[in-house]
Amino acid sequence: MSNGFEDKNTGKIPENHFSELLAGYDTEQKTLDGEIERLQAEIDRYNTDSVKADKFIELVKRHTEFNEFSASLLNEFVEKIIVHEATKVNGVREQEVEIHLNFIGRFDLPEQEGEPEEMPVRKSQKKRRHEMTEEQRAILRERDRVRYARKVAAKKAAEEAQRAAILKGTAYEIRPQESGAAHVTI
Repeated sequence: MSNGFEDKNTGKIPENHFSELLAGYDTEQKTLDGEIERLQAEIDRYNTDSVKADKFIELVKRHTEFNEFSASLLNEFVEKIIVHEATKVNGVREQEVEIHLNFIGRFDLPEQEGEPEEMPVRKSQKKRRHEMTEEQRAILRERDRVRYARKVAAKKAAEEAQRAAILKGTAYEIRPQESGAAHVTI
């Protein structure tokens, strides 16, 4: 089997055909070199991502069970948080927040399948009294009664303290007796 150079030298292939073949080989070689560079860059990126993923998995394994969410735990997982300017859309305030985790970059919540259900906008997630059972309402009434009694007692104590402060050093000063009852000196 002979190669293109030998055929050119022996005159079997004309010079112009040889030049076209050589140009085709050069073009193919350049294309292959570019493809090799692109594939090598992809392999490098894959290896880098793989190392980062391994580090993130190791971090998650270290903290699979924790009892308290602390600042140090948060700092180990979160690289940065970007809070964008708030906008109003149809009268509703919206604000985009980007969370970038260590080793894996921006974290986006997975999309829910199907149509997302419209949630009623409510300032508080507490159950309203009319949504509660009678037993739950009774517990809340008792809690409210105790809170009110404390508030009234605190108000009375503050008024007594204020009155005592005003009368202090006067002939009408209120002095506690040994029995615990107040005594007015005249």
